[in-house]
Amino acid sequence: MSHDNPLERHASPDEVGEAVNSLTPEEMVRLRKRAEYQLFGTEFQDPMELLGEAVKRAMVATSPDKRENERGRPWPMERVKFAAFLAMSMDSIADTSRESCEQVSTARLEALAGEDGNVETVLHAAGYSHPDPLEQALDVEERRARYSAAKADADAIEALFVGDQPVLAIIEGEKEGMPAREVREMFELDEKTYDSARRRMRRKVDKFMPNGRMP
Repeated sequence: MSHDNPLERHASPDEVGEAVNSLTPEEMVRLRKRAEYQLFGTEFQDPMELLGEAVKRAMVATSPDKRENERGRPWPMERVKFAAFLAMSMDSIADTSRESCEQVSTARLEALAGEDGNVETVLHAAGYSHPDPLEQALDVEERRARYSAAKADADAIEALFVGDQPVLAIIEGEKEGMPAREVREMFELDEKTYDSARRRMRRKVDKFMPNGRMP
């Protein structure tokens, strides 16, 4: 989840602290369950550790004392509710952690094979593979091009719905791959409001993107 709108206000560390203290018991239960679900394959051992990392990154994001190597994730407080922001932050942090752990595992397997060992055999046996470098480079470029085009479309679509919180909630959920039920629960939308917002979004997007891309 990345938002580069310079006019969008992000929460300060103090505002994040206040939001943490304002989380309801029900929200804490939902966040802990979500953290437990995301733990597998990550570096985190406890759900509260993952939740704490999400809070820390929100505080670090706009802190004047932020160190160069610290990773922040700003909370767009006027557009996304804090509990929903934390949930999506945990999802993203966990995904990144899993990717990192997989890279470490690959390096360990290569070390295990040694200079004279058959690295490909070891990696293949463990479910890994090393594609041709040229194919890999082309694949990276294609992914970057698709990402750039998709991001441009997503930013343009969001701009169409400034101030329409139910639609923005649906867009956030789509970007995070969340099912409709989770979006409704996280953003506190009843089914009628959700369905109405989705129809509104479809009509407007179809009007501005008749060929599947913004004009």
